Amino acid sequence: MSLAYEKITASQRLVIDTFRGFREELMASYGTIEHNSKGDGSPVTELDVKVETVLKERLHAEFPEIGFRGEETKPESGTVDATWFVDPIDGTSSFVHGLPYCTNMAGLVVEGKTVASVIYQFPTDDLFTALRGEGAYRNNTPIYVKNTELDNSLVFGGAFMYKNISPVFRRHNIGVYTPLGASGYEFTRLAQGNIQAVTKLGSGAQLHDDVPGVLLVQEAGGEIVSFDGDEYTYETLSFVAATPNVAAVIRESYDEITEIITQ
Repeated sequence: MSLAYEKITASQRLVIDTFRGFREELMASYGTIEHNSKGDGSPVTELDVKVETVLKERLHAEFPEIGFRGEETKPESGTVDATWFVDPIDGTSSFVHGLPYCTNMAGLVVEGKTVASVIYQFPTDDLFTALRGEGAYRNNTPIYVKNTELDNSLVFGGAFMYKNISPVFRRHNIGVYTPLGASGYEFTRLAQGNIQAVTKLGSGAQLHDDVPGVLLVQEAGGEIVSFDGDEYTYETLSFVAATPNVAAVIRESYDEITEIITQ
């Protein structure tokens, strides 16, 4: 049994309303909130847990057939093959330090495909949304990747990419940066044309880090090159999201990059 389009869009609106409803509370603690460290050393605050718990409760009350998988709480299953993947505060470290690289993120996967995305950059009150086949939007205005010349392109990635993969890009005079930020912020920059690629190679990311952003990029005209199986699926954790120009460079160097990340 699939999930009706009306349930997809209605649950997306609930996610949007919940995220926006927390903005005042989040901004009141922006840069001042206390935090703890999780087992992997990453920070977590009481608001990470609160945002996720409230959203899970609201989705379960309105759409009990839809499952829920968040970063901070135990997953819940629904009665259909549909699950919201949620990162309540992506970039908690930025939130703790009062930096604008933090977002609320959620992506809905139905029968193995991501069909809806919400990324809310609450410090700037910018809402990014996508529905499969319907385009990507920032504050209800369509956005698109910017397929610039290679020597005017920028790639974001973590320390592993910068240390090991950057020579592939630099051969084409592509700028390579390891920015302060997080997945949601990086994907939105790619989708709205500020940068030309986001690398997820050796990053240790989890599904809630990537599911929302990948759909946004795809609907904005970007491409995904998988290094975890032949084709990207929502479970792929090793990939590059890019403009068509940069994606072509990645595919040309696919074997070289594969050898590096599998060493």
